[in-house]
This record gives sequence, structure tokens and C-alpha cells, in this order.
Amino acid sequence: MGDETAAGRGETDGETRARRVDRRTLIRVGGMAATVGTVGRVARPSTGRAVAQATPSGEPVTVTDNGLPPENQPEQVEVYEQIVERYESANPNVTVESTANAWDPQTFPARLAAGELEDAFNVPYTEPQGIIARGQAADITEYLQAWPSFPSYNPNALQVVSDAEGRIYGIPIFGYALGLMYNRTFFEEAGLDPDSPPATWDDLRSAAKALTGDGRAGFAETSTDNQGGWHFTAWTYSAGGTLEEVDAEGGATAVFNSEEGVAALQLLKGMRFEDEAMTDRQLLNQDDTREMMATGQIAMCVQAPDSLPWIADRYPDVDMEQFGFGILPQNGGNATLAGGSVWMFNPNSEPEVIQAAVDWILFKEFDLENLDARLAADQERGALIGAPESPIFTGEYLEQRQEVFARYANAPTENYRAFIEGSATLELRGEPPVETQQLYAAIDPAVQAVLTDEGADPQELLDEAAEQFQSQVLDRL
Repeated sequence: MGDETAAGRGETDGETRARRVDRRTLIRVGGMAATVGTVGRVARPSTGRAVAQATPSGEPVTVTDNGLPPENQPEQVEVYEQIVERYESANPNVTVESTANAWDPQTFPARLAAGELEDAFNVPYTEPQGIIARGQAADITEYLQAWPSFPSYNPNALQVVSDAEGRIYGIPIFGYALGLMYNRTFFEEAGLDPDSPPATWDDLRSAAKALTGDGRAGFAETSTDNQGGWHFTAWTYSAGGTLEEVDAEGGATAVFNSEEGVAALQLLKGMRFEDEAMTDRQLLNQDDTREMMATGQIAMCVQAPDSLPWIADRYPDVDMEQFGFGILPQNGGNATLAGGSVWMFNPNSEPEVIQAAVDWILFKEFDLENLDARLAADQERGALIGAPESPIFTGEYLEQRQEVFARYANAPTENYRAFIEGSATLELRGEPPVETQQLYAAIDPAVQAVLTDEGADPQELLDEAAEQFQSQVLDRL
């Protein structure tokens, strides 16, 4: 999923503007060498494939995308205006316009079906395979392969946006792995080592109990906006389980009502009611837990590392030195969930618009001179630069990007060492491949139940959710 990128990380819609801000200030910290796990490609035929073939004509072109940040982030808007100015100065025939219709799991399917999407639209890793199979994205293979740095792309990242024939329908721009965000100051006060965050489920429960008190909960977890299912997936992976089994024909079976899935719910239920180490307030989403972390209401929560700059942007008075990041605590699975964010392109747009949109996105996200200028502006406005992320590139281009980021990094990267080094030992597993958002939505109520009802039965909850998801979604594909 994603702020930018993760399932259930939606932002409010907004009006169209001819300006945007690049919302990613994350960088890959040297040493995090693990690559994002492969996302399965469903073996269903792509229908109505649109292949953009036009060459630049020099005629006026207007490109739209959904990358505008919320109105309450004026500094990011200002930085974006500078990016647009640089691009339009170099490409005077192109006008860039934008909406703030950031991806939202509740509204995106309807907008997609109605043909209301922008020329370029940003979605999390959960979406491309379904979009490709339904013929709802333009084939940009030739355009992306013509980019000089294309050979540096991590093949696993490209699989997320490719069909079974290897045709490419999107531009991966960002990768993440879920881990544990924690307050180092609270650890020290509780007599815990802030350089050794919990690495197992048992360690997590023990630490959460020790950290609970003085009006503070040791741990909080999400359960709404598809984020209960999203994090449940990570917990299940950490126990060695899976959520879907896909056969050679693309048929899928829901298997998340497994021993590992039940154990994941039992972990949360035990922390909530036996340990009394979680928040009394429940039905939380990711923004809630980020806010609770920023304001000292909780000591730990599951997050992707992009939560660090998110907090720095929205709570500028918060001391970012107090936050640490560790791996998702494990229970035998030696794995966590990995995802990311991609740009895709409207197949109904004119070919010259699609080509211009691809060029714009490549400039905005990856042009090194633009990156340098953007990071300089981000640093000047006080943005946090240096949070870890999973690399989507290898080789020369990755090294060039790292050199640029290193000039501006200001994050306390030593606080993330447990995550960076630990992630290199974990399998980074992609999100479930078939109808991912509907899967997450089906699991949300089960997570909500174990966090609000002491009498809830994890096995019964997951059996019911799996049966409904199978009969109402998977069997109808």
C-alpha cells in the first residue's frame, strides 16, 4: 500500500491545479541491500491493450496527473512548482496540470471504471496486475526502455508492472518494507536498549508491557481502510504463512485462515486484552498511529519508513532523533511485507500525451539534476532526508542517486540500523497478487473484532472471512 504508496494510504481529493509537489523525500540508506520480493503476475489475458507509438511533434501538449499534495502542505507545493518550472522550461510545448486525487481504495475503482483518471495516475503495488489484465493502462514498453537508465531497474520492480509477455505498463518509483517504528526515549525510560528493538513476537509483547503506563500504550495497530488486512498480511508472513494460492491458470484460493493467520490475530488479541498493552481507542488507520507516535501516545507501531518524513513534515516541532526503526518482529517466517508505488498511464489518452506523460514522470522522479535541486529545496524547508527504503534500482544509476542523496541526508540514520541490517536477512515478500484490496477489506473486520471483543474467536473470524472472499470475489473472476 503507500502514503504514496501502500494499500489503504489514501489522501483527500482536491481541485485541479497546474502545479504539483514531489512528495517523496525518502532515500535508500547504504547497507540495505535486500530487494523487494516479486509480486505475482496473474495469468489472465490483457484485453484492449493500448500501445503508445507517437513521436514528439512539438505541438502543444497538456499532461495531467494525480500527484498534487494536499492544500495543507504549502511548502511542498512550492517545491513542486519549481520542478514544474524546470520541466516546462526545458519542454515549452508541454503544460503540466494536476489534481489531488491521490489513490484511495474506497474511490479509485469507481474512478477507474468510469474513465475519470488523469493521463498519469499513481497507485500502490497492489493495483497494476488487475489494471493490466483489464486493459486499463497504456503499454509504455518502448518509452521506458528508451530511458538511458532503464538497464539499472531491479527486475523484481519491473515485474510489478509487466504482463506475462513482458510488456511494461508502469513506472515503479518507490519501494518499502514494513517494520517497527518505536520511541527510543521511551525505551530508555523503561530500561530497554534503544539500539535493540523487539525482533520476535515474544520480545514485542514483553516490550509493549514494559512501555505501557503514564497514559501511554506500548503498541497500536491499524484495522480500518484496508490497513488491518494489509498489516495482517505482514504478520502472517512473519509467521511463515501466506494468504492466497494461485494455480497455473490464474485461479486463486484464499488460505489466510491458516495456523499462521490465526496466530497473527491471537498475537494482537493477547496484547490487547491479556497484556493490556495496546490503545483503548481502536479502529485506527495509519495516519492515526503516526499521529499517536508523533504526540507520544504510543511507544511502538508497525509502519513503513516513509512514516518518518511524514511525521517530520506534519509535526515540525517533533524531535526526530527520538524515533528508531526496526524489523517487523518475527515468529519463524523470517519475512515481512514489501510494496511500493508506481505510475501508470491512461490508455484513453492520445499517444503524444502518453509519451509526454512518461517523459514528465521520468523527469520528476529520476532526473539527477532535478533530484539535486529538489533535495536542496527539501533540506532548506526542513524536510527529513535519509529514511531507508527498498531499492528499485541497481548498478550505476543507483550509485549516482545515492551520491546525490548523500549530499543532503539529515536523518539520524544510526537510529535505523536495526531495520537496515535486519532487512538484509529477511525475505521481502510482495503483497498478495489477486484482488489485493478486496482481500484486505475482507480481513479488516476480523482484525477489528480481536481488538475490540475479548470473546472473539480468531479461527472463526478468519474462516468466515476466507469463505466470503472466496465465494464473493475469487470464484467470480
